[in-house]
Amino acid sequence: MIDTHAHINHEKLESSFQDIIKALDEQKLEAIICPSYNKKSSLSSFELSQKYEKVFSALAIHPSETNDYDNAFEEFLNKNLKNKKVVALGEYGLDYHFEPFDRKKQQEVFLKQLNIAKEQKITSIFHVRDAFDDFIPMLKDELSGFCGGVVHCYDSNLDNARKLLDLGLYISFTGLITFKGRDELREVLKFVPNDRFMLETDSPYLAPVPHRGEVCTPMMVEEVYKLCATLKNVSFEELEKITKQNSKNCFEKLVI
Repeated sequence: MIDTHAHINHEKLESSFQDIIKALDEQKLEAIICPSYNKKSSLSSFELSQKYEKVFSALAIHPSETNDYDNAFEEFLNKNLKNKKVVALGEYGLDYHFEPFDRKKQQEVFLKQLNIAKEQKITSIFHVRDAFDDFIPMLKDELSGFCGGVVHCYDSNLDNARKLLDLGLYISFTGLITFKGRDELREVLKFVPNDRFMLETDSPYLAPVPHRGEVCTPMMVEEVYKLCATLKNVSFEELEKITKQNSKNCFEKLVI
């Protein structure tokens, strides 16, 4: 199994960190991609990827952390995105969920990072929450030179999923698919072609059933895999092959 999105550098996972590394060493998990959301997490994600063979990094500023974006961070990106263990620029995008938010600033920082991803020819991990009406046309206008990417932690409808697929994006699903009352999201997962989806935990958030209420760890991705295999009507082993190939196709620098 691969967890394509887990914040293993988050303070909530400090007590679980050695168990996470043990799971990688014992091949219960094949790889983890640790995305970033601000300056501090970008630095620690990068450092973890250099220390642990099966940990890969993504660097970026989350739309809720736009005040962290400056010239020094741009220099950090341009220097370190070339590293072989940095597989993506992410997570970045648009998030209009929590008030107050600065729509103009978010869009500005989104486009700046998107242009860097294009210049560096690297995959993007997008965070989009309650903002697809802006995100989809903005990305559509910037497809020239775009190297592809994934919308992580998908939590929207079938119509938006179709539009993302039309843009060539992958869609990644979390423990949300295990939650009660999320039938529509489960239908979206069944709709997405088998060569265009990935699975993740978004640890330490969104612990899947039967771990609701706990701090989510990458090992819990197994519950996401189990339900996904049922929804996709494939064996667990076949699902592992599918998601591994999709992850390698999306993240060209992911060596597993």
